[in-house]
Parts: sequence; structure tokens; C-alpha cells
Amino acid sequence: MDPKDLRIFHLSKKYPNRKKGGSPVVAVDDISLDIKPGEFVTLLGPSGCGKTTTLRMIAGFERPTSGDILVGGKSICSLPPNKRDTSMVFQTYALFPNLNVYDNIAYGLRIKKLPPEVISQKIKDIIQLVGLLGLEDRHTNELSGGQQQRVALARALVMEPSVLLFDEPLSNLDAKLRIQMRTEIRKIQRTVGITAVYVTHDQAEAMSMSDRIIVMNNGKITQVGTPKEIYYHPVNEFTANFIGTANVLRGTLLARHENGVVDVEVMGKRINGVQGVPACKVGEECSLVIRPEACSVGDSGIFEGEVRLSTFMGEYQLYEIYLGGNTFIVHENNPKNKIIKNIGDRAFLSLDIPDIHAI
Repeated sequence: MDPKDLRIFHLSKKYPNRKKGGSPVVAVDDISLDIKPGEFVTLLGPSGCGKTTTLRMIAGFERPTSGDILVGGKSICSLPPNKRDTSMVFQTYALFPNLNVYDNIAYGLRIKKLPPEVISQKIKDIIQLVGLLGLEDRHTNELSGGQQQRVALARALVMEPSVLLFDEPLSNLDAKLRIQMRTEIRKIQRTVGITAVYVTHDQAEAMSMSDRIIVMNNGKITQVGTPKEIYYHPVNEFTANFIGTANVLRGTLLARHENGVVDVEVMGKRINGVQGVPACKVGEECSLVIRPEACSVGDSGIFEGEVRLSTFMGEYQLYEIYLGGNTFIVHENNPKNKIIKNIGDRAFLSLDIPDIHAI
């Protein structure tokens, strides 16, 4: 396969408003992206954020209102879906129930009128790659959900597209199988080296599979970065709250330092050496993002509060600590040999200062 770059320039999609005289509904609002050859990129965001519309415009199922889409440096906006050098793996798999596994995978190759011997070799190779060996003669209704997903993936890959598109392909699988399949999809993508664009609202999928994540909200891109960048250095509260669990505390910016850290006052306490470059000026309000695993509960610490929830989760103890009008979530890792606080207890909160991020 020949992976190519995918470039999106000022792409927008507007739908007519059904209300008479109403403004158009903006589904995608002037987004631009550069995706490298062989890169696995995930469009992540809540329902209605524009991620699926963006994917459908790349595939050719939706026509952009404005903007351009280039694959390998060539515009594809005027091409129909079957001429775009892209393949889509759908949420519902879209398999033919009257055909067996072999014929489902061969469908697109036969439309291209490839010689039977070429089709046979391509299917043999792809079946081996996706782990369907021995299932060629089964009909799709005789397969498990995970096997059906593999057939859908094989059918897309066998066409040897330059860009592979995924539209929430694991949403119909149970939790354990989703974890297994996301690992398999990523492994196959790396083996083949294909450029991939993956759409999901599941943060765990995005974190575990992606080279980069594009976080979207209200039709716009809010942040682009690696999973670690998105998680540890969110640029706003939306991203912080959408990727993982975040505690957000309001404070006042006291000082900036040349080494890229700031000092902040929160609930009467001064916290020095916080990472981040908040947009506010000294003396103005800023926010601190603190992940639940970056703090702990004990008999001493920076803030004192009341335990409102204490739940054993196996690998961690889940606390909700009420302090200063805020409910603070804490994941106390490996709680087996630690003193556990109960509901109603007074408790002190300690913070890992290097893990706090100012926005």
C-alpha cells in the first residue's frame, strides 16, 4: 500500500435551517489539518461536534460548503467516493448478509474487474493479516461481532487505499472486545503503514490508538496533539474535561517566571512552580487543571476538606473531597496498604505540583 498525506484547508459544512428565515446550521466551521503519510489520527469529541461530518466529507459522502481536501497533493473534492483512493470502515460494518466472508471481501475487487487469480491472492493475504483464516466460507450472520469487524476491515484494506477512514467502528462491541479490537486495528495499521483517520467519542480509544488526537467541539478544532500533550497540557477546560477526568480550580495569577512556570493563589494558598502559560495577566483569574491521580488524601496536606465519597475501585480508591465550595476527585492508587478515609471524615489533600497545569 502507498500511504499518502491528507491535507484539509479551511473546510466548512453548513446545512439549511429548517426554520423559515433561520441562519444555516454550521456542522464544520473552517478547519484545517495536515496528516502525515502513515499517521494514525483520531477526531475526538462529543456528539454533534462535527467529527463524523468531517470524515464523511473526506470520504465523499458529504459535499463541503467551502474548503478543499487533498490526498497526496491532489484535490479530491470533485471526485465521487469510489474514485477517491480512500476506504471507509463503517460503524454498522455494512456487510452483505447473503455473501460469505470471501465474497464480502472480494466485492470491491470484482467491481474493479481484477483477474480472479489476483483477487484470490489479495484475499488470501488480507485474511491472514486480519486473522480470519478458516472462516472464508462462513456467512456474516454466523460470525461474532469482532469477526464481523475484521471482515469490514479486510474489505477496506484489500482495496489498497492511500487513506483508511473509520467511523466509530467499535461502538457496537462489548467493552472487553472493544479493547481487544482497538489493539488489533492499531497493530494492523502499523503493519500495513496506511494513513488512518479514526472518529470516536471514546477517549480511551483515542488515547490508546492515536499518534495524534484532534479534539473538536461545536464544529471547530479546539486542540491538536499527541495523547500525552492533550492529557497533560490541555489548552482549555473543554479539552481538560473531555480527555480523562479533571479537577479545575480557579485562582489568581501571582507571578510568571522565565522557565515557563507560574505562581498561583488558590483558596488562600500560594502554589509556586506550576507548569503552563495561561493567557491571563498577573493579578487576573486563571484556572488550574489537576488530574485525580496527581493528588492524594491523608492527615496532612495543602487543603483540608470533607470526604463525601469513598469507593474501592480495585486499583485505586475513589474519593470525592468537598473543599471551599469545590468537589475534588482523587484516585488514590494502590490503596491496599493505605489508611482509607470514610465518608464524613476530615481529610487533607496533597498535590503533585509538577503535574498541575495552568490554563
